Amino acid sequence: MKILFRSDQKRGENLPNLGVGYLIAYLNKYYPGLTMDVSFDREDILEKISSFKPDLVGFTAVTFTYKKVFEWARTVKEHYPSVPLIMGGVHITLCWEALPDWIDAAVLGEGEQTFAELVKSYQNSGQIKKEDIPGIVFRKNGNLVNTGRRELINPLDSIPHPDLDALSVPKKELSHIITSRGCPYRCKFCCSAKIWKNPRYHSAEYVVEEIEKAARHYGRKKLMIYDDLFTIHKGRIRLIAQIMEEKGLSKNIEFDIISHVDFMNEEVIEDLKRMGVTRISLGMESGSKKILDYLKNGVVTHDKIRHAVKLCKEHGIGAMGSFMIGSPYETEEDIKQTINFIKEIGLDELGLNVTTPFPGTELWEYAREKGLVKDNEWDERLWGMHHIDEGNIKEKIILADMDKETFFRLYRQTHDLLLSIVRKKELRNWLRQPYNLRLLWLHIRGRIKAFKKGIKVKLKMSRSFGHFPLT
Repeated sequence: MKILFRSDQKRGENLPNLGVGYLIAYLNKYYPGLTMDVSFDREDILEKISSFKPDLVGFTAVTFTYKKVFEWARTVKEHYPSVPLIMGGVHITLCWEALPDWIDAAVLGEGEQTFAELVKSYQNSGQIKKEDIPGIVFRKNGNLVNTGRRELINPLDSIPHPDLDALSVPKKELSHIITSRGCPYRCKFCCSAKIWKNPRYHSAEYVVEEIEKAARHYGRKKLMIYDDLFTIHKGRIRLIAQIMEEKGLSKNIEFDIISHVDFMNEEVIEDLKRMGVTRISLGMESGSKKILDYLKNGVVTHDKIRHAVKLCKEHGIGAMGSFMIGSPYETEEDIKQTINFIKEIGLDELGLNVTTPFPGTELWEYAREKGLVKDNEWDERLWGMHHIDEGNIKEKIILADMDKETFFRLYRQTHDLLLSIVRKKELRNWLRQPYNLRLLWLHIRGRIKAFKKGIKVKLKMSRSFGHFPLT
């Protein structure tokens, strides 16, 4: 049996969506004998189907790509009506009522076992629309049938590492791994808890095995650990650091991670340093207590943020703060407080977003109550994480209760602050290079020599004319 996956990303992305890689690895482990391939964005999918001749085609999409993916699927169904099409991904999981009739079924939530059962069913009976397979949606007699939520996979280590070769991930470049699924927090802007429920973790041995593969097989010098919250399990961090030291990996690879101020203490930061972590990203969101309490449900405080940044600096780890502006109830004064707070805490890097209501989040419900969105219908004007400029600000939908002229002025101020932090980081990185330091010293020495020479000339002139020339 042949299966073709269609990625919503371009071929060769060094930070791809790993979902398809996990599916391929899972099927290869538990259902060997399948022939699988991947088609990527900007490649002709009809041409690929014509040459590969798949028995089944799987699509994946996130919120800001699902419309084009739906159109790809429509085109495929028009040309190959007998080939079953299956949709997966975060967006369809949260907005399954929007499943179009030209897609035969959708996989909801964690997809490895669900998709495997669909493949097995199609192999055995030629059917994928089966009510005894939990975790899918399909149409029956014109009506949508949701077979209910599937139990999440346990232990998580039973899912093999994603197949990066199938995703055409380039070697030696920055890439990422995922060592857990889920988050215990319920931030207003995030849907992770709705997708994954309670957090589950890969074992330290599983994680180090994937790191070792990245370092030795793919030649990577740096990895992003893309968990929602990597530091929640401090015993696992210590064991990861210990095994990495035993394998001689700690000095060969660096990490960027995502953490939470509640899980930043001396013990954790020392183990992260042993691992090779060089940057920690923390969700700081706002310099306004009112907005921070709203977005983070009162869990994060500015004092906790200050302490976390201080720990990073004391241990030589870069601190990146993620902020957002344009949140519900936010005023001009709130955004000014954010700007001042960013200046105060001295971040090494800054992540700045415009608050965006994604499906499955409390912000989405807020936007729906305000009439800014329709049920299950994404509007590109909501997408604030793209660059905002004078040309598109008028089209954007902003959640904050302020006029767009004021908002754009404040956005420019925060964006200028972001650029200043970027420039400082670039200068620090430049100065870390021995060759650049030598060039700088040669330049300074040359300027000093020129200055001394100028002084000598002026002194000589003063002796000749009896006064010291000022110009």
